[in-house]
Order: sequence, then structure tokens, then C-alpha cells
Amino acid sequence: MTKIFKPLIGHTVEVYIDDIVVKSKTREQHVLHLQEVFHLLRKYGMKLNPSKCAFGVSAGKFLGFMVSQRGIEVSPDQVKAVMETPPPRNKKELQRSQASSSH
Repeated sequence: MTKIFKPLIGHTVEVYIDDIVVKSKTREQHVLHLQEVFHLLRKYGMKLNPSKCAFGVSAGKFLGFMVSQRGIEVSPDQVKAVMETPPPRNKKELQRSQASSSH
């Protein structure tokens, strides 16, 4: 995917494995950017899964993060999971907790 979208990555498109985000400042630009992406997808015979697509949204979850006009933020679901995790009760649980959080 990165080869296909190389000229657009960092400008109007971000790609991670098989996930694509098309970013634009205005609705008009967004339509043009989507047309570029669709053209490349057609050119290389690639298809999108409609159930995983969202068009024209100003914010959404991408790779576990919330992406919006403000930037990239941690998902509230992840914060909740950390906050609800009980504290370690002994040294072994502390080590296990530290090991899992470093991945």
C-alpha cells in the first residue's frame, strides 16, 4: 500500500498496512483527494470493504487512537481500561504489569 500511495503519503493520505486515512482541510479538497485515492485503487485493482469505510468525517478512531482536527489523542476506551486496572498487590504482579505495558 505504501508503494501505491507514496506520492500522497504525508500530504493528503496516511497508510498503515491496509488502513488508509485521507485528510483534507475543506470538503471540496476532500472530494478531490478521495478521487485521487479511488483512481489509484482502481489502477491497481484494489477494492475497499464498505463496512469499514467512513467518508467526510471530521474525527474517528484510527489504529486505536482518536484522530481529529486537534490532532491525535489516546482513545477514551484505552484510558478507561488503564484506569480500571487494579493496582499490583505484590512484586510479581508489578513486574508482570511493567512487562505488559512496555509492549
